[in-house]
Amino acid sequence: MRRNNKTVIDIINLSYSYGSKKIYENLNLQIKQGSVFGLLGKNGVGKSTLINIIMGYLSFQKGQCLIFNQPSNQLSAKDKENIALLHEGFITYDYMNIEQVERFFASFYPKWKRNLFYDLINLMTLNYSQKISTLSCGQKSQIVLGCLLAQDAKLLILDDYSMGLDAGYRRLFIEYLKEYIQKTNKTVLITSHTMNDLEHVIDDMAIIQKGGLIHLDTMENFNRDKSTTFEDKFLDFVGKY
Repeated sequence: MRRNNKTVIDIINLSYSYGSKKIYENLNLQIKQGSVFGLLGKNGVGKSTLINIIMGYLSFQKGQCLIFNQPSNQLSAKDKENIALLHEGFITYDYMNIEQVERFFASFYPKWKRNLFYDLINLMTLNYSQKISTLSCGQKSQIVLGCLLAQDAKLLILDDYSMGLDAGYRRLFIEYLKEYIQKTNKTVLITSHTMNDLEHVIDDMAIIQKGGLIHLDTMENFNRDKSTTFEDKFLDFVGKY
């Protein structure tokens, strides 16, 4: 993927705990502009917690978390316009049809690009007048992802992008995402516990284990040994802890 030396997210010596339960201690990581950063790990290890810290929803005990060189809990409205967040449990409006959903969300985002929404929707060959309630779970998820891309934000945060997507729809979205990023200079932070779709899209990654243990690596370096699959290597790694 295309990247440069400009840092979009900078986390410095960050520590966070739920009561006596340590989630992160002295965490340091950087996400560069134009890169795809994977936040990987099993369910319950703190991936969504870190997203909530980055978004300013949770206060940490120590350290810094900067987005666009500003503290994450003090972002201006203009800076927030440059972040598109997909969070677990995001719900669409089932009583609307596809075209109505697009018009509804467009009213909230000044930089909205409807062509980015429909580029993804058209891959499913759906009728725009079709109600959301009649779609499959995977199709609904693609509608949500289309709304995310149409915001034309500089930073895309996808917290468990695979929500409700079967293998076919996951591949469809990942292939579209790869093409989309190659045409732009967007930065993507993606979390997942489903590994096999991400091998050819992630540049850098943090593998999170229970107890706050973090392994930072590039995908190229982590996947250098071709004798085993990426998913097997990942499972072997997290299985050590």
